Amino acid sequence: MNVNPWAAPKAREIRRVLVSLDERIAQACDIAEDSGDPNMVTLHHTELNKLRAHVFLHGQRAGTYGIFYEYPHPVPGILESEENVPLPKVLESLALHFDA
Repeated sequence: MNVNPWAAPKAREIRRVLVSLDERIAQACDIAEDSGDPNMVTLHHTELNKLRAHVFLHGQRAGTYGIFYEYPHPVPGILESEENVPLPKVLESLALHFDA
């Protein structure tokens, strides 16, 4: 990962996701340029910049996250977003998305 998660200008819950990434996931993705939104972070694959995942708090129940996935090219039938996901499932989904 290209950024110190503790120093990221993000909401505490978003930093919690970043520090919870295990070594495999952290090596497979980087944090994209900051959008300025403390309630969202965009991660991209270290080798495929267009393979991204946006983790956000907007509109989610307390203690859960939303994830929106981006792929280099459209993939029919692939889930593009998840809502109200607990942290362990977020980590599982990110590992699968980035194939870590």
